[in-house]
Amino acid sequence: MNHHGEKHYNLKFMVATVSSTRTMENDRSGKSMMDMLLNDYKSVDYGIVHDDEIEILSLLFKNINDHDVFIFIGGTGVSRRDITSASIRKIADREVKGFGELFRIKSGGIFPYISDASLFIYRKRIIFTLPGSENAQPLAYEIIKNIIDHLYYEINKE
Repeated sequence: MNHHGEKHYNLKFMVATVSSTRTMENDRSGKSMMDMLLNDYKSVDYGIVHDDEIEILSLLFKNINDHDVFIFIGGTGVSRRDITSASIRKIADREVKGFGELFRIKSGGIFPYISDASLFIYRKRIIFTLPGSENAQPLAYEIIKNIIDHLYYEINKE
């Protein structure tokens, strides 16, 4: 969905699963998001980092110049190891609250309300933090796909 006739940008994505137990072989959530992205975009990279603030931010900082959009999957719950959103929040230029609100509403039920799914802007890069559940990825992608071009346009216009 474009707003005001905006174009579809050929954005570069980085999908990063945040987990101390998932591997490239068993990470179905990250692979699910990658598959959906690859239907619409040409450049999608993938990685896994532990539930560790230094690892999360290091992945972001090392890849900041090569990607437009970062999608961190996992670490948005309420356990002591769920630190993804809190880590990004510390360095973000801005948090866009509406994404998390919409995600929780559209997810239905009560449990999504204990998720810290979020959207941040950092150095003109778009950063999503999503729950680690494979079932959460199609809804997250639907929302991302519908807002990403307008969001990219807005943060990059002069």
